[in-house]
Amino acid sequence: MENGRGDWRDALAKNLAEGRKSVGLTQTELGEKMNYSDKSVSKWERGEGVPDVGVLIKLGELYGKTPDELLGLKPETKHSEKNPLFRHAAVLLTMAAIVMLSALAAYILIRAVFPAARGAWLAFIVALPVMFGLSGTAFLVWKDYAWAFGALSIALWTACLSIQLCFGKLNPAFVYAGGGVLQLAAIAACGFVLIHRSR
Repeated sequence: MENGRGDWRDALAKNLAEGRKSVGLTQTELGEKMNYSDKSVSKWERGEGVPDVGVLIKLGELYGKTPDELLGLKPETKHSEKNPLFRHAAVLLTMAAIVMLSALAAYILIRAVFPAARGAWLAFIVALPVMFGLSGTAFLVWKDYAWAFGALSIALWTACLSIQLCFGKLNPAFVYAGGGVLQLAAIAACGFVLIHRSR
């Protein structure tokens, strides 16, 4: 139950019973601690009665829960807290900055050593799969698997683009066909994992 919707009495009764069991107390022992009878505790846990606010606070302290948690109430989660991009923005931006600064350094070095080189700008293209690959790996570590799949997919296709542009003599059809095979393999692997988890 969230935000007061639903039967809060049922949620409270369930949480009180689970909380008592988690600390290893019988209804009689809990009643003695709270200066109530075991019948009162039983009523609370069946949803036939509700402890007063003071007792609810004490029970929360005993069970390691807030009164809101005992009542089954959860605060609204802000969008920024739900979205992994916002939650890990500092790390992702730092990684992106390091990769792009490295690409800029490579570009400047190539232009300095080989003034006539025309492909120095490819350093920025090559940086893309590196950046998305690192981001995807980070999302895997954070267990944000959907974001990891998206980032690693972008890393795959930007890697294909980098190979095509850096090695112009290669047949683009083979490069992208290889990328397609890898993408299908990744989709199949994800499907297998999801099916395995649902069992």
